[in-house]
Amino acid sequence: MVARASLGQFEQLILTAVAALQEEAYGLEVYSKVCELAGREMNLGSMYVTLERLKKKGYVSSKVAEGGTERGGRPRHYYMLLPTGVQALRESVDMATRISETFSDLNLWQKLRLKVHPMKK
Repeated sequence: MVARASLGQFEQLILTAVAALQEEAYGLEVYSKVCELAGREMNLGSMYVTLERLKKKGYVSSKVAEGGTERGGRPRHYYMLLPTGVQALRESVDMATRISETFSDLNLWQKLRLKVHPMKK
């Protein structure tokens, strides 16, 4: 396994949204999917900044499509997950899974809850 910088949670959300949307992965659809996955509203500007960072890392690419009359002729930017992005997302999800399984296997959630909030008798 090649050592890579780990993905942040927001990067994971964005890569997952792009992967889920496939050929419909354009700006506002990606934003909508990210908010759905996060279970809350996110910052739209931060999403575009992060998409640019993911492009620089070689995890996503983008193409510009001509805008139609419904968009006033404004172009639409579509994003696509690249193989390096798939690999980075897979490694990130695998790590999160290992962490989650460790907590479950060792019943760490219960132990931590008891340490932080001791039960009164």
